[in-house]
Amino acid sequence: MKYRDFIDLIEEIAPKEAYKDTDNSGVQIYTGREQINRVLVCLEINMDVLEEAKAEKADMILTHHPLIFDPPYAIEHDDYPGRYILEAIKNDICVYSAHLSFDFAPEGNNAYISKLLGLFVREAGSADAGYFGQLPEPMSFSRVCGYVEECLELPEGYIRCVDGGKEKLVSVGWCTGAGGEYLYKAAAAGCDLFITGDVKLHEAQYAKAGGMSVIDAGHYGTEKIFTENMAHQLFVRSAEKGLTVDVIMAKANTNPYTL
Repeated sequence: MKYRDFIDLIEEIAPKEAYKDTDNSGVQIYTGREQINRVLVCLEINMDVLEEAKAEKADMILTHHPLIFDPPYAIEHDDYPGRYILEAIKNDICVYSAHLSFDFAPEGNNAYISKLLGLFVREAGSADAGYFGQLPEPMSFSRVCGYVEECLELPEGYIRCVDGGKEKLVSVGWCTGAGGEYLYKAAAAGCDLFITGDVKLHEAQYAKAGGMSVIDAGHYGTEKIFTENMAHQLFVRSAEKGLTVDVIMAKANTNPYTL
C-alpha cells in the first residue's frame, strides 16, 4: 500500500494528536519509500530486530518504544541509537513508533492487558489518569501474583510484589510500562491492588504503608503484548479497507535482562 495510507492506518489505531507535545510517537525514519509492502512489528529495536527485518525484506519496522526519544546531537555508528538509525537507513527501512498514542488507544496496551487479565474495567483513562476496575474474582495476594504471571506468560518468579496485607483483593488499578506514577492515583481511588512495571522503592513503600498490594511485572513484561496486539489490528483494519500489506511479528528477543 502507499506509504501515506499506511501511516494513516497506524494513526487510526493509535491517534497521536493528544501526545504530540509530550511524546515522540510518529515517524522516526522515512527513507523516501512510496510503498510499504512488508512491516515488522516489535516492542523496540535492537540489532537482532534489524537483522530480522533485513531477512524478511521489511520496508518498515513498527515499534512501541521510540528509537529516537530525545533529539540526538550527533548520529554515530558506535553509539546508541546511532548504530540502529544508520543500519535502518542503509537498508532502506522506515521506522514508526506508536508509544503513548498506543498505550492509551481504545484497543491499546492498557485495554489489551485488561482483556488478558480478565479485568472488569470501571474507568478507562488517559496519560493523565489511569485504568481502574476489578479482578475477575476476589483473590488472595499469592493467588493474584501467580495469576498475573500465568496470564502474561511470564516465567515463575519474574514479577516483584508488595503485599499490602489484605486477605482478599478485589479492586485494581493498572498501567502498562513505567506506570509507577499512577500508583498514587490507584491508592487514592481505594484500589486493593496496582499492576504496572518499573516500580520505584519509595512508590513501593508508599503502597505498603497504605495497605495496597503492588505487582511490578516489569516494563518488558507488561508491554511485550504490543507486538501481537498491534499486528492483529493492522491485519484486521487493512483487510477492512481493502489494503494489502504483509504484517510480520518479530521473533527477536528485545528483553535486555538475563532471566
